[in-house]
Amino acid sequence: MKLLTCTRTGAVEAIDVAEPAAGAGEIVVRMSLCGVCGTDLMKVYDAETPKPVQLGHEIVGRVADVGEGVKRFRVGDRVAVAHHAPDYGSHYARRGSPTQDPHFKASNVSPGGFAELIRVPADLVPHTVVPVPEHVSDERAVFMEPLACCLRAMDRVPLREGDTVLVVGVGAIGLLFLPLLRDRSVTVLAADTRAERLDVALQWKASAGFLVGRDDVAKGTRASSGGRGADLVLLTATNAATIALALDCVRDGGVILPFGVKPGMMPPVDLWQLYRREVSLVTSYSATPEGLARAMAILARPDYPLEQTISHRFPIMTAGEGFALLHDMKASKVVVTG
Repeated sequence: MKLLTCTRTGAVEAIDVAEPAAGAGEIVVRMSLCGVCGTDLMKVYDAETPKPVQLGHEIVGRVADVGEGVKRFRVGDRVAVAHHAPDYGSHYARRGSPTQDPHFKASNVSPGGFAELIRVPADLVPHTVVPVPEHVSDERAVFMEPLACCLRAMDRVPLREGDTVLVVGVGAIGLLFLPLLRDRSVTVLAADTRAERLDVALQWKASAGFLVGRDDVAKGTRASSGGRGADLVLLTATNAATIALALDCVRDGGVILPFGVKPGMMPPVDLWQLYRREVSLVTSYSATPEGLARAMAILARPDYPLEQTISHRFPIMTAGEGFALLHDMKASKVVVTG
């Protein structure tokens, strides 16, 4: 069978590997779609990431094989699959940090999400495999894992009805946050360097959009928040410029959440500002298994048409084109087809 993998920096290729079989407690899923995540892109283009490296974890498909002892799933079932689950008895999981459990970060599907057939280990099957409702398309279900990541981030910040949130960067991930924030009854503002992205954000019910480099984002944020600034500034792209923008826009006592981060980033942060103004820097890593089911329930709602953010679809054999488009910022969301 074919597997899309990365053996050298800046390139992906389809290789032939043996088909997996389901062992005890395991299932094998025939991939229909797998979304390309920012972490996949980072692994491919970051020279410091050891190669070869496994790719793909936003998986939708049908169960192709069921191992001994699996009762919940049958061959032919449509499912969405994520790749990490904690040891629920660990110190981390018992204290509300399941994504920091060493087992969580070590767990994974095999041989990767961009494969024709994917083996889901027994420790993942009860926690990261979610049935897809009949009326939910594959192109909507593929957003289960990234939407659950956004839900995890929302759970980690103290938002109240009537708050103001500024989303900096409204590409595919930024757009995922907009309906979640709308559900929280907060005022949602968007900032981006590309006018066409702001147009989409406004269509998705952002209250205002600011074009970075043209508009005074901080002034506009204060005008939309009673002069205070944003209660939360959510960064889907984190660098020196966006951190500086966040500090200009966040209210005293507010929160900055860097959601899109790459290894080695060391943007200058004025700790005096954080200290004097009591600004909290909150991070959020990955998605919890509990969030996956919540995400699928949201995707079943007609007012979450997240499939509209998909710009390109590629089969495994030519998916390298999709990675290149994302790297060159010529695509918003790419999915690989089985």
